[in-house]
Formats: sequence, C-alpha cells, structure tokens
Amino acid sequence: MVELLIKRQNITIMYRKIVNMLMFFAIIGIFGSTSLLAQNQDDKSSTSVFTGKVVNSDGEPISNVFVKSFEANGKSVTNKEGEFTIEVSNENDQITIDEFGYLFSTTEITDGKLEDNNINIVLSKVGTLQNSTVKLPYQSFSNNRSVSATYTISGEELQSYPASTFLETLSGRIPGLTVNTYSNGSGSIRFDLNTGGINTGEDVYASIRGDNVSFYIDGIRRDPSDLNVFEVESVQVIKDMSGRAVLGLAGLNPVIWITTKTGKKFKKEISVTTETGISSPTSQPEYLDSYNYASLFNEALTNDGLSALYSSDDLAAYKNGTDPLYYPNVDYFDDYVKTSSKFTRANINFSGGDEKVNYFSLLDYVQTNGLEKIGESSINNRFKARGGVNIKLTDKIEFRVNIAGTYQAQKFPNEGNGPNPFNLFNFIATNPANAHAISYDGKYIINDNYPLNIENELLYGGYAESANLNSQNSTSLLIDLNELTKGLTFTGTAGFDTYSTVVTNKGGTADLYRLQNNNELVRVQQATVVPNLNLGNDFFSRNTTAFLHFDYDRTFDKHALTMNASYYAGLVEYRGWGNYQPIKKQDFGYRANYVYDEKYVVQLDLSYTGSMKLPEGDRYNLYPTIGAAWVASNESFLSSSKVVNYLKAFASYGIMGNDDFRTGFSSTYNPYYLSTTLWQQVGTWQSGINDNRGNSVSVFNIQQEGSTNYQLPEMSYLNIGTQGEFFDKSLSFEVNYFSQVYSNQISQRSSLIPSLFGSGSFLPLTNYGKTKYWGLDGYLQYSNKVGDLEYSLGGNAQYKRGKYVDVDEPAALEDYRKLAGKEVDMFRGYQAEGLYQSEEEITSRGVTQSWGDVQPGDIRYRDYNEDGVVDEKDVFTTDEHAARVFYGANLRLKYKGFGLFVVGQGRADGTISVNSDYFTGRNPRANYSTVMLDRYPETNNLPRLTTQSQNNYQNSTFWRKSAAYFTIKNIEFSYTMPKSIANNILLPNLKFFVRGKNVASFSEFSDYNIDPESLNSGVTVFPILRTFTLGVSCKF
Repeated sequence: MVELLIKRQNITIMYRKIVNMLMFFAIIGIFGSTSLLAQNQDDKSSTSVFTGKVVNSDGEPISNVFVKSFEANGKSVTNKEGEFTIEVSNENDQITIDEFGYLFSTTEITDGKLEDNNINIVLSKVGTLQNSTVKLPYQSFSNNRSVSATYTISGEELQSYPASTFLETLSGRIPGLTVNTYSNGSGSIRFDLNTGGINTGEDVYASIRGDNVSFYIDGIRRDPSDLNVFEVESVQVIKDMSGRAVLGLAGLNPVIWITTKTGKKFKKEISVTTETGISSPTSQPEYLDSYNYASLFNEALTNDGLSALYSSDDLAAYKNGTDPLYYPNVDYFDDYVKTSSKFTRANINFSGGDEKVNYFSLLDYVQTNGLEKIGESSINNRFKARGGVNIKLTDKIEFRVNIAGTYQAQKFPNEGNGPNPFNLFNFIATNPANAHAISYDGKYIINDNYPLNIENELLYGGYAESANLNSQNSTSLLIDLNELTKGLTFTGTAGFDTYSTVVTNKGGTADLYRLQNNNELVRVQQATVVPNLNLGNDFFSRNTTAFLHFDYDRTFDKHALTMNASYYAGLVEYRGWGNYQPIKKQDFGYRANYVYDEKYVVQLDLSYTGSMKLPEGDRYNLYPTIGAAWVASNESFLSSSKVVNYLKAFASYGIMGNDDFRTGFSSTYNPYYLSTTLWQQVGTWQSGINDNRGNSVSVFNIQQEGSTNYQLPEMSYLNIGTQGEFFDKSLSFEVNYFSQVYSNQISQRSSLIPSLFGSGSFLPLTNYGKTKYWGLDGYLQYSNKVGDLEYSLGGNAQYKRGKYVDVDEPAALEDYRKLAGKEVDMFRGYQAEGLYQSEEEITSRGVTQSWGDVQPGDIRYRDYNEDGVVDEKDVFTTDEHAARVFYGANLRLKYKGFGLFVVGQGRADGTISVNSDYFTGRNPRANYSTVMLDRYPETNNLPRLTTQSQNNYQNSTFWRKSAAYFTIKNIEFSYTMPKSIANNILLPNLKFFVRGKNVASFSEFSDYNIDPESLNSGVTVFPILRTFTLGVSCKF
C-alpha cells in the first residue's frame, strides 16, 4: 500500500512540475499580450492613420477581413471594396492579416507607408497547389519541387470535429487515408511498442493505402492518442517512399508528419473554445425477450432430437409476466444502460512574438462519461498543457523549447475485482432475459449457468482508478552557417518522452443467493468489502530521441539545389508488461533535390539504416530512392493558359528494408536474437532406479536454431502521379498509381523442405516469400463563389488490390488450395449452396459433410473436389473479397456569417464476415439476438437453430454480407458574428456552432441496428459514440 501511494504521488509531483512550467509559458503569453497592449495604448501620440486595401491574387477586393497593426495595436475590418483604415506607428509597424482560407500575411509599414507607396495588400489562398509548402522529414519544399505523393491539411480545418481523439478528425478528409473506430471499452489500456505510447478508451486506427501508419510529432516518432486539434499547425500525409526514405526502417510505412503550433512573428492572439453536449451509442443491438428466447431454445433442442427445456406453462408465464421471480424478463438495456452521456471540451491558447522571441501555450480539458445507469458511472478526465518558446539568441542562432504534458484520470466499475473495466455490453450479450431474476426481498440472485448479477457488479463489485501521465519534451538548436558555406544551416534536436500509468483497484460483493422452491433463497456468496485499493497495473515507458541535420539550399540562375544530411537515433524502453526489451533505431539519411528552370525536378534519397534483428557486424544496409517531377504549367505552351493554372506530373521508386516482420511460424523464435541458438529447460532427470537415484540434472531442448543466412525483408515502392488546378484554381485534383512489392520475407520454408531435413525450431531462417500490391488514390475538389454564397464540394477515393506471388506451401498441394497466384483479400472458405430443404435432397445428393449428420435447414456446402466428402480439402479461394474501394466526401457552404460543413466516409464494395454469435446464435446459452427470428424454417435467411451441430458455423460464403457503407462523420453548423460588430465588443472572430460526429450510417447493417465500422460495437465491446455539442469560440 505504501509503495502504491508513493507511485501515485510521484506521478502527481511530475505532473505538477510540467503544468507549472507550462503555466509559466501561458503567463508569458498573457503578460506579453497585455503589456504590449498597454504600452501601445499609452503612446497614442506616436501613431498615425493608414488607409489600405486587401485584395486576392487576381486583384479582386476581399471584404470582412480583420486587419491588425502590431506596434500600434490598431484594429480594423475591410468594407465591401476591401478598404480599411487603421492606426499604425509613425515609425516602423507591421500590418497582419490572419484570414481563414488565406496564408497569414505580414506587411511592413515604414514611416506610415507601404513600400513603393502601394496601398494594396495581396492575400494568397491556402490550399492552392502552386503556393503550398510540403513538409517532409527534416526539410520543407515548395510544392513545385516535390516529387512525393503527399497531402496537407491544417489543424484549424479539423476543429469542427467534437472528438476526444485527434485521429478521428481525419476521417474522410485525406485521399488514401482510412480511419476506423474500434471501441475497446472505456478505460482499458493498449500499449504500442512502436511509438512507446498508450491508447485508452476508443481505439482509432489509421491506415494509408492499406498499410499501418507511423506518426511523427515535431520530427519525433510519437503516439498521437492524446493530441488535440488546437495544438496542431498542420498534418502532412506522406504516402510514397520519396517523402519518407530518409527515416530509414522507420519510414517503411506511410507517415503522418504532424507539426504543432508555435508563435508567429507579429501575430498576437488569444483563442478560446468551449463546447458541451451529449454522446450516445451509434447502435444498440436487439435481443429477444424471455418468451421468444425460451421458445427458440426449445426449438434448437428439438432440432437436435432432445427434449424441450421449457414447458408450455413456462412459456405462458414468460409471455404473461405473471411471475417475474421464477420467470423473469429482464430488459438490460432499459434498466442498466443510459441512452446518453455527457461530453465536455474547453481550450484556451496564447501565441505571439516579434523578431526575437515567439511563444505558444495551450491548456485543454476533455471529459467523457460512461453509460452505466446505476452505480458510479465511468468518468474520464483529461488535462493537456503545451508550451513552446523560440528565442533568437543572435542573428545566426535560434533556440527552441517545446514541452507538452497530459494527465488523464479515469474511474470505472471493474471486471472481476481487477484493473480492467466491467464489460457491461458483453454481459448483456451473454445473459438472456430469463437468466435469473435480479433480486428478491433486497437479495441478489445468481445461478450455476449465470453466476454474475449485474446490479451486484455495478453497485458492489468494486472499481478501478487509473492515473496516466504522458510527457513529450524536445529542444532544438538552429545555426545559420551561411558565413561558412552560403546556404548552409544546422539543426540539432533532442527529445525525451515518458509515459506512466498506475491502475489501482478494489473488489467486493454483496451477499449472493440461489433461488430454491417456495421463494426460498440460499446464500452462496458472503458479502465482502475490500477497504483499500490494490495495485493492479504499473506501467512505464520512456522514449529518448536525438536527431540532427545539415541543410544546404542555393539557387544559381535557373538552377536550384537543396541537400540534406541527417542522423536519427531513438531508444524506446518500457517496464510493466512482459520482459524488458529496448527498441533501438539509428539511421543516416541523405536527400538531394535539384530543379531546373522551375520545371524539371530530380531527387535522390539514400538511407543507411540499422536493425537490432540482424546479427552483430551485419546490421546496416543502404537503401536508395529516386524521384522526378515535371511542372508542365510552367512550360511556355501552358503558362498563359486560362484553363490550366497548375499542372505537375511526378514519380518515384524506392526500396526499404522491413524489420517489423513477425515470427508467427514458430512462437519459440525471438525476433531480436534470431542469430543465436537458444535453449530452454524442459525438465529434470535422475539416473538409477527407484529408491536409488542419482542427483537431478536439468534437461534442455532447443528453443530456436541460430540463423545467419538471412537478410531483412524488403519492400519496393513505385508511385506515379499527377496533380493540377483548373479554371481560375476553382477545380483541383490529384491522381496516383502505386505499386508495392514485399519480397525476401522471413521464412523457415517448412512446407517446401522435406521433414527429413528437420522441422519446427530445428529449421534455420532464410528469405522466401513475395507479395505484390497495387492501386489508385486521388481527390477532386471544386470551390467557387456566387454573390455572398461561397461553396466547396469534393471527394477522395482509394482502390487497392494484392496478390501472393511466392508462398511457403507444399509443392504437392492441389492448385486450387494454394495461395500463390491468388489475390490477398479474397475469402478462403467453403462455398455455401444455400440450405438443405428436405431429407430427399440430402439423400439424393449423397455427399457427407464432416460435422455430423445434416438435416433440412443446415447449410449445404460445395464438394469442390467432388470426392463425396466436404472437408478441409474443399476450402478454396472464392469470388468474395474484402472492401477495395474506400472514399470520403465533403461539402462546405458559407453565406455571410452562416456556415455549414459536412464530411463523410465509406466503403463502396466487398463483403465482410458476420460469423459471430450475434448473427449465428451458435451459443444458445448466451443471448439470442432478434436476427434469430429469421431462421429456418421461417425463412431461408438463416440456418436452423442447434445446440450441438457445428455444421452451420464453418467459415463459408453463407456468412458474408456487403461491406459497403456510408457514414456522415462530421457536421458543423455555425454563425460567425460580423467582424465589425464583434470588434466593437472586443471579441473579434466570435463564432457560435453546433457540431456532430458519427451522425448517421447507411448500410445493410442498418436493418440490424449494428454499426458497419465495427460489428462488435455495443455487442461485445463498448459502443462507438455519436456526439452532438453546442459551443462558442473567439479569437482576440
């Protein structure tokens, strides 16, 4: 107990230290803003009035734009002609404009005038390909120079999503990116070995082109689960190899490169957002009442030739509800599950700076609650703080500090007195309405078949508390080496991240009774009260990172050359789960990008990278990537086109090693010690005979045979794409073709090598296996303005397929059973031919199915090899396949101060398996869903019910349903007060909004009230939530 208190105290002390430091940054922000304001207000005699005009790149005026002067702290709003009048310093000043949809603009004022006495300030649109910047690892390029398949979205664009998880906000927004939510229960914990981070509550998974994603936050590989949109400056999705090759082995998978906010020169801002609302399940499974459950259970028994369990009197009692003690009909959802819970989010951040110092600080709070209707509901409070300062020590040296800390406190009813949450929804799925009465005369009831009582679990079964602290810290030094070599700079960064979680729990129970005849209760469990919390989980991880890079950037007439040399080292350590195994990364990278006449681009990337999974002395390999681009719109034949504003073609090809392989062929192989022969003790042995034995000696056998004749698997990646803007940049698009080949996979070749040469752990590892994938992705977006109505609509899509090329499988295996040559996502199983309709059909067919005698209502399977028996030899690759087309759609409307934004995502094809208890009723002692009402002989939609036969539960095409769905993921309806009015009440950019997430889904599963993104949501795990909020935000 003392140790537990010390651990919790240490977490609290560490959290307070981080918060104190971040509060210091916040105070700097507030003090800096207010002191500058006071200073400027006290010195009105040194100001004058400046009149100007704000226009777009075509010279058209932009109205309702908020304009500020930095030194004089003047404020103004442009009129319909784009004109404004503002107070500026008589000496030097800066006019700043931060307008949504345009790049931040700073205009220098000298002696009260613009340069060349010009009065026009030109704003450039955000999102135009020609003006955009591509942020790649360790280097940023103008889009003209990029040869990579990338996509950029700003943090501000993601703020419309009322979600506690950052990744959810990316849903439907980015071509090639698929985001899905799989809830694992409020409060449960999952550790990510790759990032050294923890995810809690809803699990949100992201994939790009079907591959797992590596997340980098400010250049360091990190877990984004506690990131929030208000601290994000931009999100860069890097899909091909040319953009991420310098990351080495860590860049094998696509990368989401996240840049957090920092202060901007001459931009002082305080931003406040608060919203509150309710969350409710997107789906609620439907189960049978006691009468229907008992009737169908009798039917299943009768189908198996067994006697019915429930008599006609029993059924009548269930139906009439005349005796709820012996014939209960418990509605678990109505009695124990709330229809909604509360969601709250609040955020305040400060930013500003001048030529010497820039700062940014943030405080964020999110609260979510559980759905338990009785007892103490689950609650999750998350506090986030971030602070950063950039200081120009000299004209040549800049120092940066970025500190972030998250403290998360959770409390929830626990499962079995342990550290994990009580799974309320799995309880409902496994306990039918007639399992037993809940209580009688204030005493809780259980029985042998259903030994849990839901009220006891929620009221007296105990609870758990978790305290989680995530700290992400980095510091950087930037040095301008221009005097040494023109165009040369140096950047060095060190990062130190920690994650700590302590889960404490206590159990308990009320008295539990078994119901006998004549309303008699017999106590089977005595009440227990545990007075103190016990240590359930104690986990700690540490991520230490260092990277440095030299950058060279020069332009010579029509030639431009950029080079980058980088070094990255990382160490992830964790304690608490499993054996200690540090994960080390070390990479040397080089990139050279050359452009001629702003039209022709070539790029070379080299990565010299090491892996712990290779033998010592042979751990490093060199992997190359090449790329090229052609900016066709800069050619003379297109430069003056009124239709084509921008057009670029690009391509890249690269090779990278893969040390994220698994040794699933044998659980005894340790991937970090493959070159070492490992032994394990399996027992002891004594010589002699009974009553006359020698001393015991240990007996060992080989756990794995050391292997040296292998190399890292490789992945080659080809990307060919084009992007452009047409019709005065109102229409933009990008299309990419990609192909990736995984080769030299780690294998024992145990199926190809005759057993005479060894098997199991005696076979050394080698390289064998090849798989190929290919596909398309892209987007199309159209934006325009008609009068006061601004609108934008578009969509993105991804299509991917794959094929096994070389597979370790027996040479003598029949061709139809082999994987080689088959597509990766095709369903392998039995081909269902419907249901048997009569005994005559069964007899006349003359085919035996391997799971016992069949009868009418059982699934009929194809005898693929026509040997008269349906068995494992009839499993083959069917025509069914998983979803291949994923898409997203968006709509944005703006009319004066009103705004509407909608985004959705979905799948367009493929099938998905529903071979689970909810759809099959394979476990009759669990709850029967209402789906079972469609069973044979009522319909042919489902096979007959059974308590014994396994025939109907084989993986077959019978249990495949359409995977297609469309979900409206996010809606925001808002009203922004006119800036002229808001400015007068000292709250510019005042915005009121209504937001929603997971608003509605449309799919075949809508008929079953099941969420198509996660078929187990609300069934065996905590449901995915639909959230609606009301809120307000302002910037000043």
